[in-house]
Amino acid sequence: MRRFALLAFAMLALAAVAAGASGTWAAFSSTTSTGPGSLSSAADWTAPTVTASVIAHSASGAGVKSSGTYAVYANVGDNGNPASGVSTVTANVNSITTGQTAVALTTCSSSCTVGGVTYGYKSATLTANSGLTNGASINFTVTPKDAANNTGTAQTFSVTVDTTLPTGLASVAAHATAGARIKASGTYYVYANASDAGSGIDTVTANVNTLTAGQTAVPLTACSSSCTVAGTTYAYKSASLTADSTLTAGSKTYNITATDAAGNATAATNFTATVDNTAPTASAVATANGSGTLNRPDLNDTVTLSFSEQMDPASIVAGWSGSSTPIVVRISNAGGAAHDFVTFWNSTNTTQLTTLGSVDLGRAGYVNTGATVTFGASGTASAMVQSAANVTITLGTASVTANTVASTTTMIWNSANTPADLAGNLASGNARTEGGTADAEF
Repeated sequence: MRRFALLAFAMLALAAVAAGASGTWAAFSSTTSTGPGSLSSAADWTAPTVTASVIAHSASGAGVKSSGTYAVYANVGDNGNPASGVSTVTANVNSITTGQTAVALTTCSSSCTVGGVTYGYKSATLTANSGLTNGASINFTVTPKDAANNTGTAQTFSVTVDTTLPTGLASVAAHATAGARIKASGTYYVYANASDAGSGIDTVTANVNTLTAGQTAVPLTACSSSCTVAGTTYAYKSASLTADSTLTAGSKTYNITATDAAGNATAATNFTATVDNTAPTASAVATANGSGTLNRPDLNDTVTLSFSEQMDPASIVAGWSGSSTPIVVRISNAGGAAHDFVTFWNSTNTTQLTTLGSVDLGRAGYVNTGATVTFGASGTASAMVQSAANVTITLGTASVTANTVASTTTMIWNSANTPADLAGNLASGNARTEGGTADAEF
């Protein structure tokens, strides 16, 4: 006990001397060992270091603008053995905000990630000086101290001033990627493009209150799939929205706002959405001879189905963009006095494309009674392509030679009510009789 008392007194004396003396002193930790009166201590003589720091207005990345708000973020390592722990972290940002030479950074508990890097320390919100020069790289320093009173070296970092607005705004509101149309009570997306040569785009928002009541600040995020509408690829896309049930046909205005990482925001820029509430109809059907025998269906002959407006190709065949795609065409006769019918099938000839309906050729005789001739099941495939409101099917290789029919006929296209237009309106499913003078087909 006497030895412990003497040792304790000695340590108190050393502490008293240290308190009255100048210089840096280390923290000690004491432990007892198995032997009576044994005592050990360990000192932290190593200063902490700043491993990373950034000045940022938003989580998107580094950047600051004149008169803009920002925070200072930092990561600090304390490598003492044992480490006494970080005590304080301060930043000198006097070159950005006059007078701020020792801004305190505290342990970060929320919104701690900037540009994909998570920081352990963060300052309160600061406001930059007015008149900062665009493009200027401004230095600031961060200094750490540990609980043993070891002060680390002030580490220098920099931030680039960005005072320019985002540019290149473009936008569409669309139900289908084939074209920009929407309808009352229909679903749609808002797409946009925006660019920023300085700190980079932070947010893009849409005010579509004229299309969907109450939606004044819809966030558009980086687009990762189905980003191309009518041939234009967009970088930003909203979640699915639903148009108001009372939305009337015609042009409606909505606007887009883009903000960069430094906080520069564009003025709201207006764009136009086209509302279409009318169901499409079958408007025409025609055949044409290709390179084969006139009035006989064979390779390279065509069947053209015309709608009252452009259809969404993906509503005809899932995933179809409207470009040339292989299919199989069948011309069949049910027997007796039945007319010959044209039907359309998928490329493996296993599933009928009922979305296109069928075509009554107006008489029998193109194929034998009770028979079916396929076009494109083997050899050259039949091909289907969309151009505006027209869907044209070019016949592939025939399974057997069809018959030549010299007499004139009038076709009837029995269309379906399952395909939809670009706004999402389902077709009427009407029967359309071939117009003009009766003629021999193919």
